Amino acid sequence: MLTIRAVPRRDDNSLLAAYHAGLRRHWPCGARALAQLLARTGQGGWSSSERQLLPDAVRQAGLSMRDRKGMHRLLNQGAFPFAANPLKNKQLFAEVAQAAGLPVAASCDPARHDLEHWLAGETDIIAKPSFRSKGQGVERFQRGEAGWYGIDGAIADARLLARLRALCQAGGVIQRRLPTHHVLESLSPGALPTLRVVTCLNEAGVPEACGLALRLSAGGVRPVDNFNAGNLVLGVDDQGRCLTGWLGGGGRPVANDRHPATGAAIVGTPVPDLVEALALAARAHLAFAEFTVIGWDVGLTGDGPVLIEGNWNPGTDILQLVTGQGLADMRLGMLYRHHLARLSTECWRTARVVEWDRRGR
Repeated sequence: MLTIRAVPRRDDNSLLAAYHAGLRRHWPCGARALAQLLARTGQGGWSSSERQLLPDAVRQAGLSMRDRKGMHRLLNQGAFPFAANPLKNKQLFAEVAQAAGLPVAASCDPARHDLEHWLAGETDIIAKPSFRSKGQGVERFQRGEAGWYGIDGAIADARLLARLRALCQAGGVIQRRLPTHHVLESLSPGALPTLRVVTCLNEAGVPEACGLALRLSAGGVRPVDNFNAGNLVLGVDDQGRCLTGWLGGGGRPVANDRHPATGAAIVGTPVPDLVEALALAARAHLAFAEFTVIGWDVGLTGDGPVLIEGNWNPGTDILQLVTGQGLADMRLGMLYRHHLARLSTECWRTARVVEWDRRGR
């Protein structure tokens, strides 16, 4: 994968202006010319899917996926190589979170524990590959009277063990599936619902929760709640209650006041343990303090909020969708501008027009 910084001659809003002006000011002529060429040929800015997702007024003050990645790469200098990035390497994330005493799902590392013995005590597990995003490759396995089975049906114990060991050798993790909070069971029937909480170091260097969206499973066989996988995302009002849900999966999002599969009312439902979940995200940021901005997935379980993962390059599209605001007009955009203004000359100069997303050294 590549990070591409396509820089147009004019910027739509103050956030893009702060980002692009820094690049223009510190880049040599050749780099500026290449970045402008990429912009003219459509390599930057809004994709066609984002144009369907967000209205013109939001995009005018917004941040596209392409610009977001280049900006986050500047703000989160420790993101590469991925192998050393605890917000990309799932095994490393689990180690850091556990060492910090953060609540995470029970898991098994076959390199340290007897996987076969651990599985004997489990009935419902989730297998997650590392270095992936948007729920790609996530699988669920359940144990019934006849043995283990997954999305493709029954799977022999020996085959499951081999599959899970190979996953872990490639950096993935195996976790116990967590129970959904009873308030949200009918609103997220296929997967654990998660709060996406974006925390950013504020002007005093303290983690601040300044972006929030609730993700719900629309049902189906995949054990994920990601919006891009055809699930629901929604905002939360000042009283901690659910707003209208937006159904994703391609094309224009569809507004839903009730769950499309269960018929349960979405709007007005209180989000359980919201204050505790926000506090957990801010506390977790302290354990990953080398990052300026982090997008947390906090699971809303029957036993309280649990940290699922952190993201070094958190998506901003869903935040802009559920709030109806472009990022430049949000508190988060204000903090981005604050940190961009304080980047060193070296950071700007070493930013490349095109950069390879290195996994290893």
